[in-house]
Amino acid sequence: MRLAAAAKSPDLRLLTRKLSDIQGIGRRLYTVSELTRLAGMTRKQAVYWAHIHLLTPALQIPARGKNPAYFYSSEEAIRALIFSELKRCGFSLRRIKQVARNLQKDGMRLEKAGSYLLTDGYSVYYADSDHEVVDILRRHRQLLLLVPIQEQVRKLREVA
Repeated sequence: MRLAAAAKSPDLRLLTRKLSDIQGIGRRLYTVSELTRLAGMTRKQAVYWAHIHLLTPALQIPARGKNPAYFYSSEEAIRALIFSELKRCGFSLRRIKQVARNLQKDGMRLEKAGSYLLTDGYSVYYADSDHEVVDILRRHRQLLLLVPIQEQVRKLREVA
C-alpha cells in the first residue's frame, strides 16, 4: 500500500501516521497475506498465533464490519517462519510456545545475523557464537564447537 494513496482516505489516517513512524525507522511491515505466503501457514493459523501471543502484530487497524488488518514487523515474520518450520518438524504448539518464552526470557534474538536454531527432533538449540549452544527447551548451556562451513569456504576462496 502506498502512503500517498492511504493519506487520501480519511479512514486510513491512523494507518498512514503509524506506517510513517515505523518506516521512518527503516522497518518493513508484512501483511497477514504476505506472512502466510512466506511461512507456509494459513490465515487462520496466523490470527490464532496472534491471539495466543505467539506472534505479535506491530500494528492492528480495526476495519468496519471485517476482521482487523494486522501488520507484522520483520522480526515477527522471522519468528513466524521459524515457528512454522518447527511445527512442520512435528513440534507441538505447546513446545513452540515454550521455545518462544525461553528465547524471550534469555534475550535471544532470532533476527540476529549469524545466529542458528538447531533441532534433533526432541529439543531446540540456539547458537549465536562458535562456542556456546543453549538448549532452549531445557535452558541448559552447553559448550559445543560450531564450525560455520561458509567461513571455511570463504577462507579457501581467499587463498585460491
